[in-house]
Amino acid sequence: MAKRKKNRFAFPIGVIAMILAVIGAVTVIKFGINSVKNLADNTAKKAEYEAFLTPVVMFDPDPFDDLTQAEIPQLVNSAVWALLKSEKGTEGYAYSDGRIVVPQADIEKYFIQLFGREIDISSMHQSIDMSDYDITYDSALKSYILPITGIDSAYAPKVYDIDKQGSSVILTVGYIGAKAWAQNENGELTAPEPDKIMKITLRESSGEMYISSIQNADSQEVIAVVSERHEEEMTDEAAPDETAVTDEMLTAAVEVTDENGEAVTDESGNAVTEYAEVEKATDELTETETETEEQI
Repeated sequence: MAKRKKNRFAFPIGVIAMILAVIGAVTVIKFGINSVKNLADNTAKKAEYEAFLTPVVMFDPDPFDDLTQAEIPQLVNSAVWALLKSEKGTEGYAYSDGRIVVPQADIEKYFIQLFGREIDISSMHQSIDMSDYDITYDSALKSYILPITGIDSAYAPKVYDIDKQGSSVILTVGYIGAKAWAQNENGELTAPEPDKIMKITLRESSGEMYISSIQNADSQEVIAVVSERHEEEMTDEAAPDETAVTDEMLTAAVEVTDENGEAVTDESGNAVTEYAEVEKATDELTETETETEEQI
């Protein structure tokens, strides 16, 4: 009988295969961890952009391809509300005839934070007509006089996509009507469809991002956003309610008892059990269990 020849390469090949399998498993795990991390980072970044855009989107300024085409009073108004919505708010400012007096330098600070330095706002204050916003400029005080009354926001921003292109970031932003939120059958607030989709471009200057354009999104981008929202809603509806409590029946091991109610044991002294249906929400025996006991 011929003697089978051993393959001297079998063992090292097997070792290499095991090593590659381990490396593959580690790679998959790292990929999963990085994917979750990137998703969390992206969600946090979207929230950061939404907070940045809020004082601008809330007044729905006219679209512009670059800042030279923008309506300057609209941008100044956004800067005013960025100041008012800041942590400091109106604290420390003087009042005149029941109105707030804010130095132009403070408005300039928030204007630059939002729209950069492409526009020399410091030289334009006296020529800006802010009457549509009930805001006036006092050249003697070099200050803006702001009304104390609040204002209803037209929109809130919802960032759907972040597209980095070199030193610029192009955001796909939904304008959500501030009064369009509704309640579902469970009493939970549900986000409405955006009234419109805009493309807002941010540029970098001295390490800071600023808004350089606000443009209408094209039809394909609008379709993509609507499709994504519908997919999310379908996923949410399909997800099971982990907190729901039901009275469904479960199968569990139940000790067998004799006619005296004492546990029946086997030759080893262990309790004899049988499977019966029990209610998920309670520890009480069901009718099926009761009938099983009565038959013993």
